[in-house]
Amino acid sequence: MNRNKIRAYAIIGIMTTMLVVLSVYAYTNSAFSMVSNKYGQKPKTGLGYVRTGRVEYKTPDVFFLGDFTANMATNDRSGKFVRIEVRLKMSNEDMVDELKYKNIVLRDAVIEEMSLKRFSQVSTEKGKMALKNNIKTRLNNILADGDIEEVYLTKFIIQ
Repeated sequence: MNRNKIRAYAIIGIMTTMLVVLSVYAYTNSAFSMVSNKYGQKPKTGLGYVRTGRVEYKTPDVFFLGDFTANMATNDRSGKFVRIEVRLKMSNEDMVDELKYKNIVLRDAVIEEMSLKRFSQVSTEKGKMALKNNIKTRLNNILADGDIEEVYLTKFIIQ
């Protein structure tokens, strides 16, 4: 045989072997693999993120209102926006039906309150506390059955 043919067959063999090894590695380590967890790790529970998605911690007196994005009040051209995730601590569990029924009005009130704030107002700890208190006051003015005891901001991003 010719040296060039032997070299070509060797290269093809090495490339094929590498492709097979890479494919097997990708299959066994992907999220689509049917192979069980080879390290024997247990998935995390409670609040947090795991490989399969978010795990929610269920508390009967905390209501998830949603994710919000709003433009901040500004007098210059650099428009900033704030993204928050809001959870509400209810005074009683019977408020869930009212919160679901008035969800659109409540969400509008939160977005309106967010859009009134400037970056300098919410970039400090005092500013975040003031935002939470203002949101709580607005929402309590809308609700008839019970009160919101606390507003939790579980996500807070300013860009």
